[in-house]
Amino acid sequence: MALVVMAVAGIAIAAYLTTVHYAKVPLVCTTSSIINCARVTSSSYSVVPGTQLPITIPGMLWFLVSGALAVIALRSAWNGTDEPARLRLAQFLWSAAGLLFVLYLVYAEIVQLRNICEWCTVIHLLTLATFLICMLRLQRSGEEPTYEVETRSTSWRAPAHHAMPARTHRQRTRSRSASRSGR
Repeated sequence: MALVVMAVAGIAIAAYLTTVHYAKVPLVCTTSSIINCARVTSSSYSVVPGTQLPITIPGMLWFLVSGALAVIALRSAWNGTDEPARLRLAQFLWSAAGLLFVLYLVYAEIVQLRNICEWCTVIHLLTLATFLICMLRLQRSGEEPTYEVETRSTSWRAPAHHAMPARTHRQRTRSRSASRSGR
């Protein structure tokens, strides 16, 4: 769900920046000292190289694909079915590609332009968070879940060999005191 929320936020910010680019209206942003959105968004780094297409349009498409992949995973969970086998890998690779591009843009902002855009920074942080969540999901893809997921059609529980018998507080206390007294 977090991936979907971040994708929606990323699309909204990219849409705002695209609108500002084409409408040629001032940004709602700081324009003093090192933080200067106007300088960053009007630089040569704000368009796809060799075109007049704002870099925010590929950014919107990136967030759209990221959100679509997350929705596919959510639908599987809601339906009580397994995710498509390669979905987590695809999400991770997509997020890694986005993060590599963000690193290039951060380099352009800090080293080349010596200015930072607040809106761009939010996009960069959303991309980083997407990458970290996708990496965590990929690392956990081989593990069997040990939690319950309530779906519309059926309830799923972890296999019995993963379940541990619940012990009461009294049983745990007796067990500890017995081990201390040497029983």
